[in-house]
Amino acid sequence: MPVGRSGRWTIDTLWLSLLGAPEVCRGDHELTFDTRKAMAVLAYLAVTDRLCRREALAALCWPDADRERASAALRRTLSTIRRIAGADVLRTESGAVTLDHAYVRTDVGQTRDLMAQVRAHSHGPTGVCQDCLAPLTRVADLHRGPFLEGFALRDSPQFDDWQFVTAEELRTELADALSRLTDAHMLTGDFEAASRAARRRLTLDPLHEPAHRTLMRLYAWQGRRDAALRQYRECVRVLQAELGVPPLAETTRLY
Repeated sequence: MPVGRSGRWTIDTLWLSLLGAPEVCRGDHELTFDTRKAMAVLAYLAVTDRLCRREALAALCWPDADRERASAALRRTLSTIRRIAGADVLRTESGAVTLDHAYVRTDVGQTRDLMAQVRAHSHGPTGVCQDCLAPLTRVADLHRGPFLEGFALRDSPQFDDWQFVTAEELRTELADALSRLTDAHMLTGDFEAASRAARRRLTLDPLHEPAHRTLMRLYAWQGRRDAALRQYRECVRVLQAELGVPPLAETTRLY
């Protein structure tokens, strides 16, 4: 069950799953909206996590409408969100709107909270320890897919640009979490679990040579020499095909 910023979960909590195809649930009930703009507004408010001026939000989602029509469309959309998700999920003040985190939780917010916990451990912000294993595993599990996978607003290039940039930021955060998770499993001697995390890290960026080297070492430590050599050849193939360059000398020495 998801745990939010306060660590509390109640039957009235609205849960936004944005890491993958977007889903909205309240308690045990999945909610659906009759307009994509409602999902877009919820996602934007959830990720920005601050008061957003109504004018800016209206211009983001209805860029082709004049100010009056865009404001009216936003009012209708906010009304739809309150009607379907609950009047308590939105907080408005002084011409601005945000989500009320007393009632709303998101997977994006939870992953960021968990990564903050990891960075606060005694090893410092860049290290890893065995206590990192549980929060890093949870972060990896929460990432079901790319941010808002399969979702787009065809009539709002500005929203699509924001979605793309946010997806890249979250992909980078996941890559960091998977690299740390690999190291945490290595600390416990679970080389198979470390290999799974490293392979997933590599799917995010097949050109990332450190991930190739990590997998080569992990396979070797498991006695899987052929797999280690195969991983080097895959590294050579990808680098040649995508960049036209050979592996770094460090990678070749490891081979």
